[in-house]
Amino acid sequence: MKFILEKLFFPITILVLFASCTDHTDAIKIPLHTENGYGPFIIARLFVMPSKDTISYKGVPVNIKEYVVRSVHFQKKQFYWNQFKTGKISKDQFLKYSSRYDIDTTKLTKNFVDEEVLFLIGTNQNGKRVNIVDADNNEDFTDEKIFEYEYPISYEEQQKYIFDSLPTVSVTYECFENGKSVERTIDIKPSPYLGHLGITYNTDKEIEKKYDLMISVPRYKKGAKRINKTHFDVFASNGFESSTYSPEITSIFFCKKDETEISEMKGDIPYQIGDIFNANGADYKIESISRYGNSLTLNYIGENKYPVGVNEGMYLPKFMATKLNNSILGIDDYPDKYILFDFWGTWCNPCIKLIPELKMLNQEYQNKNFVLVSVAYDIDIETVSNFVNKENMNWIHLFVSMNKNDKNSIINKLKIISYPSTLLVAPNGKIIARNKDIKELKQILNERLNAL
Repeated sequence: MKFILEKLFFPITILVLFASCTDHTDAIKIPLHTENGYGPFIIARLFVMPSKDTISYKGVPVNIKEYVVRSVHFQKKQFYWNQFKTGKISKDQFLKYSSRYDIDTTKLTKNFVDEEVLFLIGTNQNGKRVNIVDADNNEDFTDEKIFEYEYPISYEEQQKYIFDSLPTVSVTYECFENGKSVERTIDIKPSPYLGHLGITYNTDKEIEKKYDLMISVPRYKKGAKRINKTHFDVFASNGFESSTYSPEITSIFFCKKDETEISEMKGDIPYQIGDIFNANGADYKIESISRYGNSLTLNYIGENKYPVGVNEGMYLPKFMATKLNNSILGIDDYPDKYILFDFWGTWCNPCIKLIPELKMLNQEYQNKNFVLVSVAYDIDIETVSNFVNKENMNWIHLFVSMNKNDKNSIINKLKIISYPSTLLVAPNGKIIARNKDIKELKQILNERLNAL
């Protein structure tokens, strides 16, 4: 078992893409179109918190004996701008949201935009959990369909139910773009199930704590392109929480036609906007994606036979990291060594259970051109130091603070989102194993080290 940060794991289906052709040029635009489902990406769901504001609505069916009403904003930038202009949030609060969501007020309006969609979650007279979506966005539940759910059910049942059986609802909302208000439709999948998530509520109302509501937008983008004489299938996701794509939330996969199908569920790490993608020995910067994900733009950088990245077969990015004694470690500190990076935390039970195996692995290979480096992603360096000393973990240890969002940290550079994670790097800097278990790592090391 692993602790997963940021996303939830669910089964996925990969669909075949249409192909088009082009060789590399200075700029490449890849057309994308919408597909149902979650494709090769891990599903992400948005937890809908109780609203701090009063919500106006009507038309609650008489057979619903208990309920709460919550809302989702599908154009957050416009919402926060209106909140500020009407005095509901302070200038400092707005500046905080503006920085987080990259808000450009010149593209917004001071007028009211009805980008909010209401959800009712409760219990009917038969004891069933129910959900109603205000799909036509008129703040009236009278004319909407009532969805019933078995509740409670086990986590295993939730996984199957979430993927196979949850209904999809088309909802309408207002959006301000290109200087005018327009009506848009989005398909969403509401759910009363949390899975293995634990939620801290922003309210003291017990009835609000009783009802959970998650939503996702089960749509992703796909396309295909010939890049540097190689055919690639292209997949893009916006996190399944809205209809728009922005650099901060977009995930991208490129998959050669003759390669094994790619899957975030299996540990493949997607690209982000701004990353460098290498196609058959040529580097391209993933420059941008259009607002609604209809096209992806790459810019040709140059030839490169040693592509830098975080997946197997790529070369480790350059980094500097802090040891527990506050000295600095760089990847070049261990030439001619196989380096196993172990990413863990004192808060992570599966990580703790792995320590005896790491001890045996280190003892077996430490005198054979091998170095073990554990990277603690934790709150306090002293806590980690005390734990390491207590457990006699006599190998190299690095520390990355959970309290700082450092884009240049080894955690962010290597895109570590699950714990424990492992990364085995060859002496030439090439990643030869990612998230393999100890048995698989020993097999790889035996083959490599015995060949020396």
